[in-house]
Amino acid sequence: MQIFTKKDLAMKKFSALFLFIILILGACAGQQQQLKSPETKAAAPEKPAKAATVPATAHVKSGGESLLIIGEAEYVTIKPVNIHYKARIDTGATTSSIHAVEIKKFERDGKKWVRFKLVGASGEKIEMKRPLIRTIEVKRHGTEQQSRPVVNLNMVMGPIKKTTQFSLTDRSQFKYPVLIGRSFLKGTAIVDVNRSYVLAPLSGEDNEK
Repeated sequence: MQIFTKKDLAMKKFSALFLFIILILGACAGQQQQLKSPETKAAAPEKPAKAATVPATAHVKSGGESLLIIGEAEYVTIKPVNIHYKARIDTGATTSSIHAVEIKKFERDGKKWVRFKLVGASGEKIEMKRPLIRTIEVKRHGTEQQSRPVVNLNMVMGPIKKTTQFSLTDRSQFKYPVLIGRSFLKGTAIVDVNRSYVLAPLSGEDNEK
């Protein structure tokens, strides 16, 4: 049987107390360390990537020239009478064509001219007179050959302002009163057949110019 003296008992009590103090201090130090640690901030949500946008007007380089990309149909305005039309772009046609009525040839100062009327969207007719450039013969399938006078007209399509040749004919049976051919497109624009009305029509302010 082991006999403990008072001194031994005192040492055991002191050791137990010392161990208890060490444990308490360790726990306090750990808690203090946690309090000092900075809070972890929640990760900010990632901003969604912006979708790539295609500019309303774009150009491509071709043969050293910068060509405007247009759709297979565009808005056009005939100046200076400011008549607006929907036009079909036809790369298979050489000369552009426009709907006109009451077409008559006449002479002025010994030169050939043409008097005709353009028809607006609401049916209004505006008379114009232009020098005759030439006459073309057109033969469509199932129809007789037709002679058409050709004149120069000032036309605006988006940022394009150009004088181009138009043959005058009755296009009332066609969906588009204006057809734009290759003579207008050459050196100016290229057609994206998968798009329509790429270019913005003229505003009221532009009509005054």
